[in-house]
Amino acid sequence: MPSKSASMDPAEAAKAEAISAYQSYWTELPKAYAVPAIEGTELQRYTAAEALAKAQAGVANLKTLGQIMTGAPVLTNPTVTGAELDKKTPNVTISACLDVLPWKLIQKDTGQPAPLPSTRATKYVVIALVERWEDGWKVLKSTPHGDQPC
Repeated sequence: MPSKSASMDPAEAAKAEAISAYQSYWTELPKAYAVPAIEGTELQRYTAAEALAKAQAGVANLKTLGQIMTGAPVLTNPTVTGAELDKKTPNVTISACLDVLPWKLIQKDTGQPAPLPSTRATKYVVIALVERWEDGWKVLKSTPHGDQPC
């Protein structure tokens, strides 16, 4: 059976691959934050640059604070809002809605929820920059827009 992308034009296939990589990023990031460690996840397969540095900093911060994250955020409606597919390094911009309410911050030693600001945004727009590298699409940047509910 031919792959889904075989029947699409190359631009649509590239956009679908970029969205798939971004979804994989949001599958792997909670795995890293649950340990906390990047090792044992495929996060480096789907991230580079700022997105990878932020994930590494997030893991380090959780370790320092003795915290983990359980559950996972829910990413909905990922949509390509910009594409530069004819550049030397093709890239797309993706906008999506991220619901972080199911993602819980826990004190590792007690298993109790860690305090979070009651005013924090829990469902908001995220904008990502995703580039196609030799080994696949990678999220370079994922920026939360807590002031933009969705």
